[in-house]
Amino acid sequence: MKLEQRVRNLPLLSEAYCAELRTKLEELRAHWIQRHPVAPFYTLGASNYFDIAHNPEAPYQRMVREFNPLLLEHFSDLYTRTSRLLADTLSMPVAYAEHLALPGFHIFEADRAFENIQGLTHSEWFERRYETSLVSSPIHCDTPHYVVDWGKSLPSVAMHRPISFTLAISMPSSGAAMYVWDLRLHETQGFDDAQIHAVVAERKRISHAYELGALAFHDGYNYHMVAPMGRTEPGESRITLQGHGVPVGGVMRLFW
Repeated sequence: MKLEQRVRNLPLLSEAYCAELRTKLEELRAHWIQRHPVAPFYTLGASNYFDIAHNPEAPYQRMVREFNPLLLEHFSDLYTRTSRLLADTLSMPVAYAEHLALPGFHIFEADRAFENIQGLTHSEWFERRYETSLVSSPIHCDTPHYVVDWGKSLPSVAMHRPISFTLAISMPSSGAAMYVWDLRLHETQGFDDAQIHAVVAERKRISHAYELGALAFHDGYNYHMVAPMGRTEPGESRITLQGHGVPVGGVMRLFW
């Protein structure tokens, strides 16, 4: 499959609906979690890569109990629309993993710091993500289905068939995108950080542009990262719904 075909934009929401969602999110600002010590990058909802992986406190399950009811109260229609679209796209039943975090939101407010996002390997990013002077994004493949606890359902989890998605709800006038490399996860098994950087530098990279109201859909196994933002104006933001999925007993279970 060509690199450009690895990620597809699936239209889902109107511009007016996206505006309504942004207003709801602003009203819930008290529940945003700032994920960088200085730059205005936030999440709404529990995130496996912040709240489980390399986090000795592992607050994920506590946050699931706190945030899932809030997210369902305000965004149940969005979750219904998202699962229906994915069910049609995948031709299989889609539901949410009840014991895991619902797909949540990335929120980047206008700031010059996001014009120079540094690409780090996963391990480098986990070590340096809270450095005040560094705004970074992991160059990574999506493996959260190996991090979360599937409990007794584990034997029926099809770990080899994951999905990932990003739904653009608000974008600055300069747009928003992710970098995607022509490099698959299995090609870097056993590589150290230097080897990953070396092979990433050699491989083709595209900038996949998000479309407002569209779901960027892929399997997560190509290396990718948040692309640096262009110049933003005061009041602009980059807001996306983030989620993953894996088949469990023949049903694609969505989570974050």
